[in-house]
Amino acid sequence: MLIKYAMKDKDDKEGREGGDSSMEERILASAERLFLSKGYNLTSMTEIARETGCTQALVHYYFRTKENLFSKIFEGKFHQFIGCIVRREDEDLPFAELVSVRTSRLFDLMADNPRLPFMFLSEFAVNAEQRQTLKDSIVSLCAEAVASLEAKIGGEVESGRIRRTDTMNLTLNMFSLVVTFFVLLPFLEEMGFITDANREDFIAQRKQEIIRTIIGSLKP
Repeated sequence: MLIKYAMKDKDDKEGREGGDSSMEERILASAERLFLSKGYNLTSMTEIARETGCTQALVHYYFRTKENLFSKIFEGKFHQFIGCIVRREDEDLPFAELVSVRTSRLFDLMADNPRLPFMFLSEFAVNAEQRQTLKDSIVSLCAEAVASLEAKIGGEVESGRIRRTDTMNLTLNMFSLVVTFFVLLPFLEEMGFITDANREDFIAQRKQEIIRTIIGSLKP
């Protein structure tokens, strides 16, 4: 047993000295799984180390505190979330296709991370400093893309292809329809409306229904 722990400490030391980025990524991946499944308060550094297969000292070496580790994951996920609707490569797409692609991307992100809304809501509720940090990030991330989308919407409105709307309302429609579905998903599963047999088809159908609803709501 002593030999086993001595070897583990040696491996951890080598990882620290070498700046092993793969170990850092493994810790982040383990912490993300635990934070999303159990929440911040019920997740410990000991559990994160156990899930990763390293010592708790190594987790502390890379991230110092649980708060730092959570903040890094939270910011990364939030940027992914916002990034679903802020991508320059989408800007040349026809308007209906742009809306479809961005809604689809947001839906896929939520399908891969169904507990993400709960993570965001809990963190925003208790962490004022995090709210301000993310507010600053969102402003810098979105400013240029929002201006571009506003111009695109304005052109569609002027041509009569869509009703009068703006970026804020369109974005809120996308987020509210997608996020609400995944918030309700555990309830639908618990009530038996979604089963293992129909889950994949149901979610795929719901995705297309949301896209059709958003595009349909824009018709003049």
